[in-house]
Amino acid sequence: MNCDDLGYGDVGCYGSTLNRTPAIDRMAAEGRRFTSFYMASPVCSPSRAAMMTGCYPCRVGLETGCEIGVLRPGEPIGLNPDERTVADILKDAGYRTKIIGKWHCGDQPEFLPTRHGFDEWFGLPYSNDMGMSKNHPHFPPLPLMDQEEVIQEQPDQAALTERYMEQSVRFMRENRNGRFFLYLAHLHVHVPHYAPERFMKNSKNGAYGAVVEQVDWTMDVLFDELKRLGIDDRTLVLFTSDNGGAPRPGISNAPLRGHKGTTWEGGLRVPCIARWPGTIPAGTECAEMITAMDFLPTFAALAGQGAPA
Repeated sequence: MNCDDLGYGDVGCYGSTLNRTPAIDRMAAEGRRFTSFYMASPVCSPSRAAMMTGCYPCRVGLETGCEIGVLRPGEPIGLNPDERTVADILKDAGYRTKIIGKWHCGDQPEFLPTRHGFDEWFGLPYSNDMGMSKNHPHFPPLPLMDQEEVIQEQPDQAALTERYMEQSVRFMRENRNGRFFLYLAHLHVHVPHYAPERFMKNSKNGAYGAVVEQVDWTMDVLFDELKRLGIDDRTLVLFTSDNGGAPRPGISNAPLRGHKGTTWEGGLRVPCIARWPGTIPAGTECAEMITAMDFLPTFAALAGQGAPA
């Protein structure tokens, strides 16, 4: 599970006293918490490209998008279809692959996740603030995609996370007897913040706390379903964020300096938790430096595949 702009200090097991995250905290108690985990960029397009390919962003042509450093709607660049992704490698190993949520590695047909090893996709091609709005009247309506088809324009973002979880549960149920790779890429906690009323009413940290706590709810749903399906002990689950938190009230990168968009620790160093009952020792921590670029060779080895040279 990959969050969008979640700060290092925004969940309980990394020090938050404002946001209630019991499911994520329980995940850390049942698995391993990494305290020196880094993304390859402090903004989303390059960090996601690096995570998908195991390469530095400049190696795959996505060290920058437009003048803000990320891809905007309609840009003519993206992750080259010739690049090998985590999904490509796992698909070759017999895994069913699906991305649910934000892609942000190119919105033109040749750059979509369905051209990069994913059998299925349901979600947004870029950030949830890149739809038509008062601040961005020149943008097209925010497109919700099913495979390569736009099924809704300007979807209700307060309902989108529940739709993502419905898709996730269905995918896990359909593939319970085989191998599957689910990449759940939240719209949360990127601005604008939309959450159902029940989260808004209970938050101690305004709208930001509400979206953090809805992310935590999704982890609860995920673990309950894995246990119900009887596949909990053969499923590796990872939780992280694409970069550090933005410099806005209520968001915490503590105790780190800097924030999203900077190369101080707060821009690149993010939470990362790994849980795999019976394989990863419970209640452990690792302070060794690792990065999201380590995912691809790690997953390839676990699947019995070789990583690209």
